[in-house]
Amino acid sequence: MKPLIHAAVSLTLGGILWFSTRSFYAGLLCFASGIFIDLDHVIEFMIHHDWRNFTIKNMFTACEHTEKQKGYLKFDRVYLVFHSAELLFLLWIFAIVTKNIYLMAIAIGCSAHLIMDYMSNASHFYSYFLTGRIIKKFSTEKLFKKY
Repeated sequence: MKPLIHAAVSLTLGGILWFSTRSFYAGLLCFASGIFIDLDHVIEFMIHHDWRNFTIKNMFTACEHTEKQKGYLKFDRVYLVFHSAELLFLLWIFAIVTKNIYLMAIAIGCSAHLIMDYMSNASHFYSYFLTGRIIKKFSTEKLFKKY
């Protein structure tokens, strides 16, 4: 999904959270977590290409179209450690158990991001589980649907 769409949705959710809780920092964390979860795309890019071919355009392309990469930007394996339903599940458990508004804000931002990615990417359900990616040996061909 396009990073600008993630930013717009995260800004909206952060604003709603700020307005409803009167906590600026909760709103800010919700906004930031909805965007910065994509930092694992930078890690992914570095694993596959080091700093070669690293431009903002290539980075945005890698974020938007991980499953459709061709040529020198293609990834044979996809790790994306932050895009993990298991980690999100643990985050929600900690947020609920501790009743911490900041953890809740981060969980909301990350949840929105993963839901939008799942809805917009041609990936299998298990692709958003780290264990699913491990079982499929992180293979791009096995994690994403063919067109």
